[in-house]
Amino acid sequence: MNTISFQCSGVEQLEQQLSGRLPEGFRPQLAIVFSSIQHSLEPIRQVFLQHQIDVIGCSTAGEIVDGHLCEDAIAVLLMSLDKQAYRLVLEQFHDGDVYQAAVRAGNAAKTWFSSPALLILSGGFGIDAEALVSGLKATLGNNCPIYGGLAGDGLRLDKTYAFTGHTLSSSGMAVLVFDTNKVSIQGLAISGWEPVGGENVITKADGNIVYDINGEPAYDVFTRYFGLTSTEKDNDSLIGLQTNYPFQFIREGGHSILRSPLLVDEKKRTIMLAASVQAGDKFRFSYSPGFEIIEQAIDAFGVFQESVPDTDAVVLFSCKGRHGAFGPLPEKEISGIYNMWKKPMAGFLSYGEIGNIGSGACEFHNETCSLVLIKER
Repeated sequence: MNTISFQCSGVEQLEQQLSGRLPEGFRPQLAIVFSSIQHSLEPIRQVFLQHQIDVIGCSTAGEIVDGHLCEDAIAVLLMSLDKQAYRLVLEQFHDGDVYQAAVRAGNAAKTWFSSPALLILSGGFGIDAEALVSGLKATLGNNCPIYGGLAGDGLRLDKTYAFTGHTLSSSGMAVLVFDTNKVSIQGLAISGWEPVGGENVITKADGNIVYDINGEPAYDVFTRYFGLTSTEKDNDSLIGLQTNYPFQFIREGGHSILRSPLLVDEKKRTIMLAASVQAGDKFRFSYSPGFEIIEQAIDAFGVFQESVPDTDAVVLFSCKGRHGAFGPLPEKEISGIYNMWKKPMAGFLSYGEIGNIGSGACEFHNETCSLVLIKER
């Protein structure tokens, strides 16, 4: 499979690139596109339609092309891939039911291919991403390869979008389904955050709204634990705080996943997380051990590269929270990953990531860097 990656500053430049600047003889069938919310997404979608290139994409909180982190750009990964090796679908969240939308996507995937792998780009700010992954696993099994990210909107915290060649939606998931008999999909997700303090228990929750922790109002526990100032408490958006204090939940087998607090409601004394939890779930608060977390992540991806030394394309989902916590250092992480394979790479800064942390099953994460390798068999 031949692939190329590039960035554009606008739709006009994108059109020029597709019209006359592709390598001679390169005929792409599929595009993966990540665009800043600064650009109108509908014209971007139309450009690929006009060039008869299948497309899947989403809005972002930052764009990645090869070893670089971009701002206000359009990141494009083009692939010359047999059309029989993949399918595209966008499932809307009817009445906000993310689980049922995921079930529909999963059912479609298994009718198309006996061994599917999925790349998910989901619009919809504040959706329950745990329900999204659970719905897919309910139809495809726990070990189905599922990777992806939640779309961003440059920290506006308003609307995020996903699209295919046929639909643009702020309340739907765009799904790229691969036939793993024809395409190898492998990946790894790394966070590196360390637990701090004792174990806590969710004692009351509804979806991704946490009411009580250890029998106390969740808002009170969180603000008391971290000694937040009155100014921080008055700000009902925790997008800044989440970079420092994600919840680390313990899963079967001893591995853990991170959940970021998104919003608080001081009147109701609740916290909204980025995905659903249940009463009885155990967690510890966590923190970044320091800037060395970036070096540790690069080292871990290096070990992974030794087991998967070759690929045709790389897709990277990196949490916007990592960028907020470490400033320019995630650019070092991005360039380090690119230099391991030196193959066309595209990605974006996301509001949540789906990937495999080595537990054997893919799950939804926050504050994580999720890598996907795509290679035609």
